[in-house]
Order: sequence, then structure tokens, then C-alpha cells
Amino acid sequence: MAKRKYGIVMDEVMKDPDLSLRAKGLYGLLATYADKERRCFPSINTLAEFSGISRRTIERTLKELEKKNYIIRTDRVFTLL
Repeated sequence: MAKRKYGIVMDEVMKDPDLSLRAKGLYGLLATYADKERRCFPSINTLAEFSGISRRTIERTLKELEKKNYIIRTDRVFTLL
């Protein structure tokens, strides 16, 4: 059996009525990559491939999460807040 991965997602993110469903899903995907410090570094291509949306849409959605202060992006590292 393959190793299963899980991600912990803040209740606040999932219940934010101003956050798009796409952003909530992307946050959840990022959470599956996060380490115990809540940092991760999947590529934009990887995020696009696993979510089934374009790189450009990933970039826009990441900006939405940054604007709402749910993630911090430093170069290729994402920190989930």
C-alpha cells in the first residue's frame, strides 16, 4: 500500500466566505506538502498538474492566499499561516 499523505487545514481558511473555493483547494494541496513548521516548496508546475488548472491560475490563486495572509511566499518556499 502506498504511503498516504495528509494535510492539516485551518478551519478559518475553509470557512472564509471571501476566499474562493479554488483558493481553499489550493491551500489544502499546499498543506499536504507542508512540514511540521508549515513550510513547503512544491513547484508551480506540480501544483498545476495535481490541481488540473493552469500555471497562470495557480499564480493568481497564490496571490489571493497571500493577500488574505493565509500564506507567505519567499522565493520557492510557501509558509502556511
